[in-house]
Amino acid sequence: KSGMLDRSGEFNTMGYNTVLLDFTGSGGSTGSTTTIGYKEGAEVKMCYDFYKQKYPDKPLILMGTSMGAAAILKCINDYEIKPNAIILECPFGSMYKTVCNRFDAMQVPSFPMAAMLVFYGGIMNGFWAFEHNPIDYAKKVKCPALLLSGGSDERVSLQEIDEIYANLQGKKQKIIYPLSGHESYLHKYAAEWRHDVDCFLEGK
Repeated sequence: KSGMLDRSGEFNTMGYNTVLLDFTGSGGSTGSTTTIGYKEGAEVKMCYDFYKQKYPDKPLILMGTSMGAAAILKCINDYEIKPNAIILECPFGSMYKTVCNRFDAMQVPSFPMAAMLVFYGGIMNGFWAFEHNPIDYAKKVKCPALLLSGGSDERVSLQEIDEIYANLQGKKQKIIYPLSGHESYLHKYAAEWRHDVDCFLEGK
């Protein structure tokens, strides 16, 4: 299983219905570009509006991994949506930092190419990428939030996770899976993930 299909199956087993969103340029969607969560925040809003129109009286919980988690934070920041809760897996702290982390993971010096890549990528996609900072977006989150990360994640540092967690304004919980990298936590911590998510949703 890839993408969010494995998590969706787990939520279905727990008794929750799921709606899966393929961002433009990802999964089965058309398009060939991505803005790593910046413009994708508007796609989260469209999905949110669709659900609330169809099921106005039912609770809505948003979950995203990596770029998806950043897009959720961007959506809350820009549109002030009010989900009942959110689950964020390994959101990066800033566009610039995540690009630097990719260079570091390849053991290639990040300066000056990371900054040039962020600048060029943002300009080509019509936005100032240096301001794409989920750490700042987290300040708008007032709903219950579960923040998950891998202790061996080479793409998102624990410092970034700590800074995002500190800025979350509502009831919150942070859990680190020590041996997991930038991957589905069901690979190494399936039982723990199920327990942690279930407890969060029951107690939100």
